Amino acid sequence: MSGIDKNFVLGASFSPEYCERIGGKPLELLRIVSTELGINDIRLGLRWNVIDSKEKLSLEYYDRYLQYLFKNRCNITLNIGPIKVFRWPEEHIPKSLHSLKINTVTSNCELAKYSFEYLNRLLYLIKKEYGDRLNDIVFQLDNEPFYRFGELGITMSNGYILETVRILNGYFPNNRILFSSAGRKNLRKIIKIFDLINEEKILKYESLILGFNFYFNLPNRKKINPLKSFTPLYMNINRLKEIQKNRGFNLEISEGQFEPWGVANTPGNSYSDFLYLLDSCIEYFPKDYRYKLIRLWGVEELALKMQRKELTSQHIEIIKSIKYA
Repeated sequence: MSGIDKNFVLGASFSPEYCERIGGKPLELLRIVSTELGINDIRLGLRWNVIDSKEKLSLEYYDRYLQYLFKNRCNITLNIGPIKVFRWPEEHIPKSLHSLKINTVTSNCELAKYSFEYLNRLLYLIKKEYGDRLNDIVFQLDNEPFYRFGELGITMSNGYILETVRILNGYFPNNRILFSSAGRKNLRKIIKIFDLINEEKILKYESLILGFNFYFNLPNRKKINPLKSFTPLYMNINRLKEIQKNRGFNLEISEGQFEPWGVANTPGNSYSDFLYLLDSCIEYFPKDYRYKLIRLWGVEELALKMQRKELTSQHIEIIKSIKYA
């Protein structure tokens, strides 16, 4: 495969809500991702406005997907927010809280009060429902917490993030936690959070994961490698590797662009784009890094094309490579 380092693992983010939006049946598409593509490292998002849509919290919508992942011994990452969970509109909070109009969530603002209350209730519920099956999963709190992207444009303060980590740690003290960065934009801020978590003895560095969201083909822009693009304000990837070696935290590509975005229609549909993604993303990891996880963003669309038998020759080559990896 273009001569790249084969020592990597392909994973995915899987959104049942997005599957429904594009006209698919989520459980069938999840089965295709897991059994036909052989992708078994899955990130699943639990949305506040789905779980808290009735008189009491309910995991009914997500239970079938969690049960499938448990049964098939998949590696699971749960993005639980509370406020930001992957996929548009990013802030999946109850409509009643939209009127608060908060730009940055601090630990003592009104939205944080509701967020902490919900997070406690959610964690109590999932621990009660799934118990020991959650021992080895990875949790992700708010997705891209420092990046102002989404319908409401909300970001998080250090104090708020630390409190959500404390709450999570109270229920699941031995689980690892993922924090994601929008490319190189937020690397310094996430490392600062890692330092604070370690200094306050909440978790050690080895329990933390820094996820890089890799988008290389955006509408009305030339293809660009976000690991290498010249932006002196953002941390250099070689510097990140030095810090990672010193601190000992973990790394992954949390979102590797694998679906079209507007007029940029080749990701997920072009074999050369797929090779470019893998060739580029592998450079995020130190050469001796043990588990080089690259999550394909948009695998739901490929699974739907497989189910409907709407594959081009490009898709067939991509599928062969995924199975080979």
